[in-house]
Formats: sequence, C-alpha cells, structure tokens
Amino acid sequence: MFRSIPLHKTLAPALFLAACLAGGAVQAQSSLMIWPLDPVIEDDQRAAALWLENRGTQPMSLQIRVLAWSQSDRTDGYASQETVVASPPMAVVPAGQRQLVRLMNTRPAPEGTELAYRVLVDELPSADGAEDSQRQGSAMGIKLQIRYSVPLFVSGKDHWTKPRADKQRDSASAARPELRWRTERGMDGHYLFVRNDGRAHARLTAVQWARDSNTVTINPGLLGYVLPGAEMRWKLEQPPPPGHVPQARVNNAEAVTVFTAQ
Repeated sequence: MFRSIPLHKTLAPALFLAACLAGGAVQAQSSLMIWPLDPVIEDDQRAAALWLENRGTQPMSLQIRVLAWSQSDRTDGYASQETVVASPPMAVVPAGQRQLVRLMNTRPAPEGTELAYRVLVDELPSADGAEDSQRQGSAMGIKLQIRYSVPLFVSGKDHWTKPRADKQRDSASAARPELRWRTERGMDGHYLFVRNDGRAHARLTAVQWARDSNTVTINPGLLGYVLPGAEMRWKLEQPPPPGHVPQARVNNAEAVTVFTAQ
C-alpha cells in the first residue's frame, strides 16, 4: 500500500544528506559510516545487507525506514510502502561497533523492470542530549537531526545491472539506461534536461560538456539520478557552450557516456 509523502515533510527539518555522493561509503561529521551505497535486490534474492558503523565515541540511536521512490514532472517523489522492510527498524550502535540492517523484499518486482526505493537512516537525539535538544529546538523553531538517504533498487526477473561473483552472465544482457538530453532557457537561466528511455536507472557523476578533446565541467561530483521512463532537469551555472554535448560517468562506469540529443 502506498501513501504519498510531501517532500517538505519527508526531508525537513532534517539535514538531508545524499549518501550516494561517495563511491563506496558515506561518512559525515556525525561519525556514522554507511555501506554499500548502491544496494540491489535481484529476483532470486530476498534481501540486501546495509552496514551502519559508529566511528564516534558515544552510542548512536538510529531509525531506518524504506520509502518508495519515483520521479514525475522532473521531481523526486516518495511514498510509504510495505513491500521492502528494514530489519531492525531501530538500532542503538555502540561506539566503535557496526550494525547489520537487512533490507527485505516481500514481493517480486515485475519481470524485466526495476523498482526504486530510498532507505532513510535518521540519527536520533541521544538520551543525554534530549533535554538540550528540546530546549534548542524550542529556541530555534526546529529540531536538527541528520538524515542519510541511500538508493535501493529491486530487480524483477530477467533484469540485472551489476555483476555478481556467484553468477556467470553475458554483460550484453544487462539492463542499461538510455539517455537523451536537451537544454532550455528559462526566465532564471539555462537548464539541462536528461530523459532516461532505458530499463535501468542512471546515476550521473562527473558531468561535462564535451567537444572533441575540450571539456567544460557541469558538476564534478554527483549531479543526480534519472529513473527509467523519467526526465529530470538541472539548472546550469553557465549557458551551454556552442557545439558541445554532455557526457558523464553513468552508474560508476569507468568510461564516460555521451548523451544523445532529443
């Protein structure tokens, strides 16, 4: 059962951290490390593992939830759901210790497709700091906490995106994104639009304008995701350079992908 959740209620007042900014794990000033950053559950798997490590000096209280993730009208949307559950949903991780969270899928994804989710890990106020947090929250009008968001993808039969050591399969059969681009000039500047007509999500990093050997950086880190069948847009700091086309590392691939014009 799905229930739509407005973005402002989902993300605020927490400090929303896109945990997929790094390649293998994320660690913020909170001393929490999370890995892997791109868990996948395939058709023959019931769950994926997510590790939470407390590298601080105090115990850490965490809440783990899984939301359905979609993209419509060039906007990310989130909804409550009951298909994928986190076990345990709450954990207290002692200093220097790690906690295994199992992301359990209870219903297969449709054949040949993938379903997208976001795993939210909320750092909760400690018992010792609860009184101070409440007092500061009243004074500031908000109660700060840190939230991490990790993408999770569930594949149906005959759909896969990542190699597996326990399976031999032809790389040509992997599901891939198919990216098309265009730009538009709006009242407040230029925008890059990217549409994904493929069967797999696209994680876009190291995005550049390219023409022969000349490149102009759009975003050196993570620009964002485009789910299958969706179109997203990003505001450009500078107008598109004439004669250039966008390229990016897609889904952590070593080689760059040059986008096709719409």
